Amino acid sequence: MYMQSTTAQAGRRTEFVGTFIKASGATRTMRFVTSPEKLRGGGLITVFDVEKRSLRKFNLATLVGRLSAVTTDGQLSFCA
Repeated sequence: MYMQSTTAQAGRRTEFVGTFIKASGATRTMRFVTSPEKLRGGGLITVFDVEKRSLRKFNLATLVGRLSAVTTDGQLSFCA
């Protein structure tokens, strides 16, 4: 049963690309993985940065434009 819930949870993670304004005022574009449920909460969320291969913070409150979801074939699609 534990194995099933872990597999189901992993299936809900999606890769995104987004730009936000850091606390220093600089902009940062990040490609990251998180669950779509975290994005609904807003504010500062913890995500896995795909390029730096570590956990990072992404500030949804200072999002520039919209997030894009990355499909399995590498194509970008805009999120609502």
